Amino acid sequence: MAKNKKYPEITPDLPFQRTWLIFEIVIWIIALINKIKNRAKIVKRNKIPKPPYILISTHASMLDFYMALMLTFPHRVYWISTVEEFIPRFFIFRRIGVLAKRKFTNDPKAAMRYLEVLQKKKILVIYPEARYSFMGETERFDKGLGKMAKMANVPVVLIREHGNYLYCPQWSDHKVRKVRPIVDEVETIISRNDLEVMNADEIQAKIEENFVNSEEDWMRRKHILIKYNNRAVGLERILYKCPHCGTEFEMSSNTHFIKCNHCGVTYDYLENGQLQRVDGESKFHYPSEWYKWEKECVKEEVLKGTYHFEDDVRVERLMGAGIGFVPQEGHYHLTHDIDEGFVVKGTDNGFEFRRSSLQSYALHIEYNYLDRGAFLELADLKDTYFIYPLNKPQQLTKLHFAVEHIYDFKKAQIK
Repeated sequence: MAKNKKYPEITPDLPFQRTWLIFEIVIWIIALINKIKNRAKIVKRNKIPKPPYILISTHASMLDFYMALMLTFPHRVYWISTVEEFIPRFFIFRRIGVLAKRKFTNDPKAAMRYLEVLQKKKILVIYPEARYSFMGETERFDKGLGKMAKMANVPVVLIREHGNYLYCPQWSDHKVRKVRPIVDEVETIISRNDLEVMNADEIQAKIEENFVNSEEDWMRRKHILIKYNNRAVGLERILYKCPHCGTEFEMSSNTHFIKCNHCGVTYDYLENGQLQRVDGESKFHYPSEWYKWEKECVKEEVLKGTYHFEDDVRVERLMGAGIGFVPQEGHYHLTHDIDEGFVVKGTDNGFEFRRSSLQSYALHIEYNYLDRGAFLELADLKDTYFIYPLNKPQQLTKLHFAVEHIYDFKKAQIK
């Protein structure tokens, strides 16, 4: 308990704190080392304004963080990070300008902190997708960026990361593949002149238009090869449904092959990033095509009203920076459906946590968090929970799709 008293609770309304120069110097050095080690390049497409401005970036690995530091050097920046990242880094994070936020929640107090940073003429770094991209494609993000830029009256600068997903795909347990090159394209997408003539909705639309990214397109254009022999291992986490027999969650991988254990169809994941069926005609030629097809299949289930998920789960609750996540005693069951959204109930205690379908426009999942298993994250303004499915951990990607489609479906009903 003494450790918990050392740090206050991690909340978005923690007092604004000036960054410490000594820590800034240390992280700049670490960022420079990583930039050199990975032979990463920064390409500026136009003039970058002086602070204050909002810096947004695509997100696929920790390299994104280091490249943002290299771009903004020597200016000091403030970062938006989810609360769990403060464990066990609370002391350092507070002194390098990291601001806490609970994942996928609408928090006015957090928004006021962001505006305070910009009013002090600093740089605010935001990863709008709020999680790593699973397929190297743009993930859904918050619709409030345009409003924030308009209210703060500051430009918006975009970093479009290329190569980070290929270097470090989140579906693979062996993440670091040393695929080169890594290039950051940087451009000012909302200038001070734009702010004078555009409203918040127009700014948001321009941000979304410019944020589109595809690592597969980059790979093809630059003729990049993935020479790592086990490049397909883990691919079944995102390519979970066989496109030939339609069976779900019976895909497996080995070296550079992915196979359906139900019908036997096998694909070779080639060095150039293509998929080639072994002994037959390919239905999909790239993983992104397969991934998008699965997403459309889930959409059909939602529209037909047949989607439903449930499983027994293990629950961990964030108890503060000094303690971290604590496993909750008892037995728990999770359900997710169109009408109720997420409901977690204790089967032998009175615990209950709900998050409605309209509260969840996206979902944070991880496939093997610190070797503790696959989890989904649920949070409100007071608590953050990691929920570990006990019997169906392979279904997280489908859950990720379903959350977005159900949100769209519910919004359309309201309209």
